[in-house]
Amino acid sequence: MTNRRTLAPCLLLAAPRLGDPNFDHTVVLLARHDEKGALGWIVNGQALGRVGELLQSSNLVTSESPLPDDGPFARDARRGGPVQGHTGWLLYRRGEVPLAGEIDAGDELGVTGDLDALASVVRERNQDFRLLLGYAGWSPMQLEEEVAQGAWLPADIDADLVFDSDPETLWKHAYKQVAGIDPGAFTSTRGGSA
Repeated sequence: MTNRRTLAPCLLLAAPRLGDPNFDHTVVLLARHDEKGALGWIVNGQALGRVGELLQSSNLVTSESPLPDDGPFARDARRGGPVQGHTGWLLYRRGEVPLAGEIDAGDELGVTGDLDALASVVRERNQDFRLLLGYAGWSPMQLEEEVAQGAWLPADIDADLVFDSDPETLWKHAYKQVAGIDPGAFTSTRGGSA
């Protein structure tokens, strides 16, 4: 039995010229990575509409219990990945008591797709969260091959970066924080002179 190194938990920053429309300019929160494959969520995916409106239109909350017009309910839900886009996931800052079905995504972040967790967040209304629809998955050894080919830059998880950055500029901001330069520096078409 080999002793494999896991990438999870980490952030995966898509290469500037990845060429995959599912992941161009994305930041993925990778929560699981083992011999069975890998599981993560795009945290800056396409905006899909306000969280509160989506929860009400999908009948996950009733009109008798209106949701706040601010905080996480006023944020846009985001596309979390190309797999099972109809599934909902809560990305949140972990507290002392884990939410039902919590998937550990580092010291400060958790993810769950459990309906009881959603009901608790809606009822209590004191949890900072992002709603993601769908997820990203990799078969065994697929992610390792993509990282080796330069498709992803693994980085430490920074909960403040994930939660406090504008999703529209998160990828660029993350590259500057991790690599120390603007990702545009990697996309020059000018030939080298080695």
